[in-house]
Amino acid sequence: MQNIFIYGIGDFARLMLHYFTTDSSYQVVGFCADQKYITCDKFCELPVVPLEEIDLIYPFDKYQVFIAIGYSSMRVRGVMYDKIKAKKYKCINYISSKAIIDKSLTMGENNVILENTVIEPFVKLGNNNIIWSSCNICHNVKIQSHCFIAAQSLVGGFSNVKDNCFLGFNSTVFQNIILEKETLVGAKSLILKNTEEYGKYLGSPAKHVGTNKEHGIKIK
Repeated sequence: MQNIFIYGIGDFARLMLHYFTTDSSYQVVGFCADQKYITCDKFCELPVVPLEEIDLIYPFDKYQVFIAIGYSSMRVRGVMYDKIKAKKYKCINYISSKAIIDKSLTMGENNVILENTVIEPFVKLGNNNIIWSSCNICHNVKIQSHCFIAAQSLVGGFSNVKDNCFLGFNSTVFQNIILEKETLVGAKSLILKNTEEYGKYLGSPAKHVGTNKEHGIKIK
């Protein structure tokens, strides 16, 4: 059993501890966070170590890591990933045993695929993506890095989801669509055309309603 630690001490970190404990071959031995966010020495009854000291407690050649950062600030997901990679750690993926995954899937690291999601043939995932439960990622889709796809969403065949995109609950992306970087798709929205960088899209069919360029995508 491979020992790992989780970077993050929030609700998503707690959830991933549950998944790793009940549905994986990994053993979570502790958590880490930036020193300024640590208010206690334990989280979920496991030790919390400052990121600034993590190399001393969990050296990169003996431990792997999962970065458990949700969607409240999408740009932060990439920042935290870069912090860990700068320390030479290998990040692990979590794929639910209840997901249906075609063997042709290729992916990077620190990806999450939750239960009842279907990944069709020839899909490519980059790094640090979260695909929530009951999604359908159709054939030949490319999802780049640091994206969040909420439950019951569908991405049509041959589409390209670029970095830092957010798809809300039950959203649909038609086939052969390009979602440019930092596209926000609202819940239950239907994307029928390529999007613009930093664009916010709502409705069915979706309309461009604003931009995320200044502050990035933030979900409350």
